[in-house]
Amino acid sequence: MAKLYFRYGAMGSSKTANAIMVQYNYQERGQNALMLKPRLDSRDEEHTVGSRSGLNAPCRYMEELDDIDLTACDCVIVDEAQFLTKAQVQRLVSIVDELNVPVICYGLRADFQGNLFEGSHWLMAWADSIEEIKTVCWCGRKAIMNARVANGRVVKTGEQIVLGGNESYVALCRRHWALGELAPMEIRRISAGKAAYMPLLLEADPSRAMIERYLDAGELYVLMANGQTVAVAVMSEREDGSCELKNLAVAPDMRGQGYGAKLLRHLFKVMAARYDRMYVGTSEGNVAFYERFGFVKDGVIADFFTEHYEEPIVEDGRVLRDMIVLARQL
Repeated sequence: MAKLYFRYGAMGSSKTANAIMVQYNYQERGQNALMLKPRLDSRDEEHTVGSRSGLNAPCRYMEELDDIDLTACDCVIVDEAQFLTKAQVQRLVSIVDELNVPVICYGLRADFQGNLFEGSHWLMAWADSIEEIKTVCWCGRKAIMNARVANGRVVKTGEQIVLGGNESYVALCRRHWALGELAPMEIRRISAGKAAYMPLLLEADPSRAMIERYLDAGELYVLMANGQTVAVAVMSEREDGSCELKNLAVAPDMRGQGYGAKLLRHLFKVMAARYDRMYVGTSEGNVAFYERFGFVKDGVIADFFTEHYEEPIVEDGRVLRDMIVLARQL
């Protein structure tokens, strides 16, 4: 007999990635798994579910369910199920009980205040199987609370539903959620919602168009101090099989505190597992900074800044022209 499953977890517990993999497993066996999500979740592209890990898959909306022939489905998967209404959960129950089609729902259990969402409430009441997808707080304990963060602080007032990703929410254990204590410092790799970090990336590269060229395909790393993003970096792979640091920026009011150095050292460690050499292209004024970390000059790209940027870039009163290329063994 088919069952209604509710698999819940705090932010960052890979719920959507799990949902996508379950759909893939059905498809690999020649079966049809219908992916759904509430239309309210508009963070990804139209008719798409996307995980923080970068996985994505096409989907339909719960609001379109009446237009879908469910007799062709071997399974129904619902992402962001916390946003469901009571009536929509009842509809999922009917799919299980009347059509004998299993339904697997993924979502948060509680909101940023610790209150059940409507969809979670009724799934907890009616699901045949309830499973927790675990993740951890920065302290190492199990994270069960979804903290909303604004200006580096945990906030506990406001509308229940405010869509956001790593820049707005963090999973905490109950103790640190109650105390409002965020990690003193942590570095995360960001795979989805990269555009939220554009203002800080522009501190190091003044061209939005240039950043967009390497941001989507690149690896974005964010250093957070007490819940506030203080430094970002973007890595990309070169055609010769080495890696390149495309952007390293520190928030203006956080400079001089070693955050750029901490993030750079983290990148050395992470990239060394896959690459033998790291490159960076920069202006003459930044060469000394990179030389402190073992980079050596490898070449010059003449007129790079004047040819690739529409507006002149002025540094220390001089218009930048040539890009200095440095390299470091990992």
